[in-house]
Amino acid sequence: MKTYEIGQNFDVVVSTKATLLGASSSEFKVEFAPTNDLKSSTAVDGGLSEVVEDIGTAHTATVNGAVTYGAKFITVDSGHDIVSGDSVEYDTNKFVYITKATDTKLYLRTPLRSALADDATLTQVGNTGVYKTEEFAIPNAGEYLVTITSPEHGIIVEDRIRTVDSTVEQVIDPDAPVYSDVAVAY
Repeated sequence: MKTYEIGQNFDVVVSTKATLLGASSSEFKVEFAPTNDLKSSTAVDGGLSEVVEDIGTAHTATVNGAVTYGAKFITVDSGHDIVSGDSVEYDTNKFVYITKATDTKLYLRTPLRSALADDATLTQVGNTGVYKTEEFAIPNAGEYLVTITSPEHGIIVEDRIRTVDSTVEQVIDPDAPVYSDVAVAY
């Protein structure tokens, strides 16, 4: 369980291990609720945003022949420098993971979500399959369950959060018993 101050901004990160690339923030629902009243949930605006790292000089390839929506491979001109394990952007904010690259074909982990024109350029990007929330804060002290769901992608992630108010002095009862016994299991 992570602990934050009341009103302290934090974000929640979800790793899809590169199995999901290019999902829209609107495809995720984020909310939090007190653990003792899960029906009292509060929505967090913004969904999730994909983490894309800078990779410097990107690998590229040129599409050879039009490619239909839903295709699992792309025919490309020889001489490209895309390699297995690259993530490429094939349309604006649409990404795919390359499972195998040959001299003239790129095999994809997931089907294309848009058609590609002949001579389109594929560009490697630093997608990680990691998504994160915008920073948000929980305004009251307590224990909360932060839930991220995306039915379209079969994702349900829960994270327990505790918020505390450190400005309130903790009162320790000097007459309370002190337990120092150690339990040992055999």
